[in-house]
Amino acid sequence: MRPPQAHQPLFARKAFQDVAGETLRPGGLALTMRALDMSALPGAALVLDIGCGRGATARLLAARGHRVLALDASENNVSQTRAHSVFPLLARAEALPLAARSVDAVFCECVLSVTGRTQAVLAEAARVLRPGGLLVLSDLYLRESTEADSGGTKSTASGDCVSGALPFAALQSHLSQAGFSVQHFEDHSRLLAELAGRLIFAGMSASELCPCAGPSKGKPGYFLCLARTQMH
Repeated sequence: MRPPQAHQPLFARKAFQDVAGETLRPGGLALTMRALDMSALPGAALVLDIGCGRGATARLLAARGHRVLALDASENNVSQTRAHSVFPLLARAEALPLAARSVDAVFCECVLSVTGRTQAVLAEAARVLRPGGLLVLSDLYLRESTEADSGGTKSTASGDCVSGALPFAALQSHLSQAGFSVQHFEDHSRLLAELAGRLIFAGMSASELCPCAGPSKGKPGYFLCLARTQMH
């Protein structure tokens, strides 16, 4: 019989958490800080952090002078995010409890691929952003895939970031349908490889890290993307 943790999403396993640290994603806060440096957010912006986890990004944003809505579907995670200028929200990414055009920026870091609701999450992000508002995405994607995969329009993730990864062409199509214009895209697959190496060194197997990789699925990579809603 396989141990119970084999049925858990990768990010929920203690072995992964011990290695990945507080952010539970490749590179830690490095891409968050890069996005902030490139985005030139106005002072005291109202920022929504979707899938805030343990609150590392929310606290960084607050330290930069912004007001932060730290949203997560886990009550345990939300309870850890309380800090000055950080306001916890217990809710799901595809059903944001916020008014339309109410926030200046949305951060969604290594979350979209695990929701299984790519189109719904992006549509909600677009709805709550003010005109010209910023969306910061960092996540896994497929750097190589078959023609059939590249044209896919549906995410089928079940809490696993690898199985929910899409080719960037498909993700860009979802962004466009939601009303976003991609402003900047960077490949940071090196950060994914570094984390994978540390996890393997800590005792996890390659099959645990990437159970569905292969020629028919594609080679996973990691990206940073900045997109904006229309100005009107």
